[in-house]
Amino acid sequence: MADVPFIVIGGYLGAGKTTLINRVLASDHGRRFGVLVNDFGDINIDAKLIQGNDGPLISLVNGCVCCQLGNELGSGIETLLNIAPRLDALLVETSGVAYPAKIASYAKTWPGLSPGGTLVIADANRIRQLSQDKFVGPLVTEQLRQADQVLITKLIDGSEWQSLRRWIQEQAAGVSVVQSSEFASHGVFEIQELNHSQVIVGDVVFDTKSFSASNSLDPNDLNRWLVGLPPEIHRVKGIFYNARDTKHRWVVQGVGRQTTLSRGEPWGESPKQTEIVLIWPQSSTPRIPDGILG
Repeated sequence: MADVPFIVIGGYLGAGKTTLINRVLASDHGRRFGVLVNDFGDINIDAKLIQGNDGPLISLVNGCVCCQLGNELGSGIETLLNIAPRLDALLVETSGVAYPAKIASYAKTWPGLSPGGTLVIADANRIRQLSQDKFVGPLVTEQLRQADQVLITKLIDGSEWQSLRRWIQEQAAGVSVVQSSEFASHGVFEIQELNHSQVIVGDVVFDTKSFSASNSLDPNDLNRWLVGLPPEIHRVKGIFYNARDTKHRWVVQGVGRQTTLSRGEPWGESPKQTEIVLIWPQSSTPRIPDGILG
């Protein structure tokens, strides 16, 4: 049997990797593929599409399978390779602080896999600024260089498109650059692997801090706390128990200085609680403000 193409989706924190995965899962492209994800909670799957939920796997009616990624990538790969009938492709969503080439290298040595493309997603509003950051700039730039294709997301001003594309191609010679408005979901299966002459895998270390609480929170109080976070915090994500809407979990998303609160799925039988994670480069020392979660 032919080896299964191994497709890597990378990019810095908050660029839109999970949003793309959601689009691919919801699209009708005729492929039966598996997705390795860090957390099912981030994947927005309509309940009508879920055929079965068994431990680390969610099976969808279109034949696609999501596998929850634990600490060992290899076990997730092996689980999906052994599903019958055989999958057409495997997609893995990397951590926002990972080097895509390190993950893509699995396809060169793992029995049953073949190298697919590496898609790196870049936030149009932040990518140039991040590339100059003294803590994470080398990581962000190297992520672009390790891409076979770069997908630009969150492009609001169309006049910036050509300038941004030229800038990315200056950072990563030969890479294909597209914007999300022109990118069809099935495009992830058609990316051609480039011959990267030099791949650098460095070691940028990040710290995290998690907060959890079972009491309900007023969204205005939470928003004030989020606004008070120092600029060294690169990513905020999680859910919270909203005192004004106790039937639904509410989602917290933050990238840089921008944060949003939005209504999510009903709690159902799940315990109502707040779980929020902050991420920042270890070389900085942000002071987390006191307050409702402090």
